[in-house]
Amino acid sequence: MKPPLKISIIATAQDWMNEHLEAVDNTAFHTLYIADHPSFATTDSWTWLAYAAARTNRIRLGTHVTGASFHHPTRLAKQVTTVDNLSGGRAVLGMGTGYEVQDYKPYGYEMPSFRGRVDYLEEMIIILKALFSGRIDGFSGEYFDYKGTADFAPLPAQKPHPPIMVGLNRAGLALKVAGHHADAINTWQLSPSQVSEILGPLADACGAAGRDPSDVAITCDVVMARGADKSGAKELAHQIRDMARGWGRDNSVTDWNEDGVLFGDGDSMRAQLDAFAEVGATEVTVAVSDIEDVLWLDDAVAKPLSAA
Repeated sequence: MKPPLKISIIATAQDWMNEHLEAVDNTAFHTLYIADHPSFATTDSWTWLAYAAARTNRIRLGTHVTGASFHHPTRLAKQVTTVDNLSGGRAVLGMGTGYEVQDYKPYGYEMPSFRGRVDYLEEMIIILKALFSGRIDGFSGEYFDYKGTADFAPLPAQKPHPPIMVGLNRAGLALKVAGHHADAINTWQLSPSQVSEILGPLADACGAAGRDPSDVAITCDVVMARGADKSGAKELAHQIRDMARGWGRDNSVTDWNEDGVLFGDGDSMRAQLDAFAEVGATEVTVAVSDIEDVLWLDDAVAKPLSAA
């Protein structure tokens, strides 16, 4: 029997949540995620999550996703460990290759090629796992060079480390990294049928690494068009598609339609979520932009599903 689908929320601009964290903690949502982009006009993501950890007691806290190539692994390991310990073991580390051109050179970061960003991501995860174990015994890669042996403390509250989730939207290089190293993958805006197309290649990548595919959870981000019909959902999907392509995302990973949008009323959205569960998703995360949407989604979708 499959476990019940977890419903989470993501705020791409989180600062409006400052005065509502206690209310969010009292919802049925599994995790509160926030975005991590230097170019966004928001407070620093992991610093804010440490603040949120002190204001909440139950809800898990993480990023969808931290772009590896504008972070350093030692610094990020400290940030994630801080949030994990302050929250009593509720941190989730979402990581990706980075894609938005404006996150890089305007802020002093070089933007490697896509293959280079995937290699950076893999090196980052290998180093993070070593640090989270309490000791790193050197590392030599294309992007990082750790010499000698060093201890890392304090350790995260979660063992062996907070869950590491890799963001991706197609079978390819990043999926191979996830199959070898990740606890979960996270898709953005894909329909259930598009998610299902990734599962075979993911199983192959896990098998190549000697892992069971069931060890890698399938999580999916969607947007919400409350009260809209199918045509309204399609219009929203295309608006977000065009925005993402303007940020630098490739056309092949932004082939989005209304099936990646929750629309209509609560009954309609719960039925749409069933389609994600059917293809193997264990968690669906809904983008929210104000407390009214959070509370409505909790009452109309998250609580009924958790009680089913």
